[in-house]
Amino acid sequence: MTTDTPTDDELLPEQLANLVEQRIQQATADLREQIGDLEREVKDLRDELSQERDARHEAEARLTELEETVEGEHDARLSALEAKANGTRAMIAELQSRELEKGAHLAYDNVEANIMDELLDVDGDRVERITKDDGNQYARLPGEEDALGRGGHVAHSTADLLPIQRLARYDTEMLASVTNRKPDELAAKAWRERDNPGRYQLWTSGSSGWRVYLKSSDLADWIRAHEEGVSKNYAQELARRTLDAMQELSKHRLITTQKERTADGLTYKENVVVLTDDADLPGEPSLDATDGPATDEVAG
Repeated sequence: MTTDTPTDDELLPEQLANLVEQRIQQATADLREQIGDLEREVKDLRDELSQERDARHEAEARLTELEETVEGEHDARLSALEAKANGTRAMIAELQSRELEKGAHLAYDNVEANIMDELLDVDGDRVERITKDDGNQYARLPGEEDALGRGGHVAHSTADLLPIQRLARYDTEMLASVTNRKPDELAAKAWRERDNPGRYQLWTSGSSGWRVYLKSSDLADWIRAHEEGVSKNYAQELARRTLDAMQELSKHRLITTQKERTADGLTYKENVVVLTDDADLPGEPSLDATDGPATDEVAG
């Protein structure tokens, strides 16, 4: 005789309650087992993460140590090279200084770096840049003749330059130190601009015998634009004095005159300084000349 298992609907309330309790206990046990498995997985992951962090920290510490070692070695080598280079340059400068004092004419490119760094120790702390018949440039003490006569005679030297030409070849810092008057400094700076004339430039291209000319009003505006804290009235006064200085420093190769200017419907006359076509500038050809050697610049 076969006995069928009663369904949930056929169970008595007490039997049904027991069955539900058994199922809850089984489900709870299954969940606890799953939670245990998850907790073990989380622990394993945390252990792996911790190991990776420790390995990363060790790698970072090693990298820092290597960087410090490399940087220290690099700095030490660089310092050693700089010390050696400075010692070599000082030695070369001393040898060049002594040769210059003996009257030697040295290839200018070989001493230019030392000149700019003021390493040469010669009388007057200045050398002269010259061009000889062979077309090469040399450095010498001002006026010293080469006992060996290499390169031929001196074609041009800084002694040939006009004062305004010499001043214009100094950099801004050097120019400020060698000039005692502000107009002289401005005159040299303005002279540098003459090779770039134009409608909106400081100098204006001329005609009828005028190579270029500079108007007092344009000079005043230029001074205000380049000199900090200069008022309009003071700029006009500086412009007048600078024009006078340009004429004086050019040994009157520049001439001053007046030119008509129209503004606000009225015609005025203002002072201008003029470089004529036939002006004799040492080392610079006149406007109708085809060629000529350039005059060299002051160094030191």
